[in-house]
Amino acid sequence: MTGKRVSVKIQPKKGSEEAYFAERDQHRLRELREKAAKEATKKYCEEHKYHCFRCGTQSLAEIDEGNVKIDICVNENCGAVHLDPGELKEIIKDQKALSAAKKAFLSVFKK
Repeated sequence: MTGKRVSVKIQPKKGSEEAYFAERDQHRLRELREKAAKEATKKYCEEHKYHCFRCGTQSLAEIDEGNVKIDICVNENCGAVHLDPGELKEIIKDQKALSAAKKAFLSVFKK
């Protein structure tokens, strides 16, 4: 025997009382699993809030850069920069705006 796993699922007749309760139980189980997964993710995030993803130490410092808060590892041997989703785009946008303002200002002095 090769050891293949076989899954057998017996479906109750549609419209029967058994089918109603089986479907309700499946829906409730899905909800409970989703809730448990969200809680586990939230707990993990809270436990590892200031941990560096690169070196693993609890050494992240938050620095304001315009509208963005950047997390930087202050561990002497690391120095990793951590950006949340969308933060890099925001920094680049701020830099482009600054560059455009600088060019506009300097264009006044050009002949």
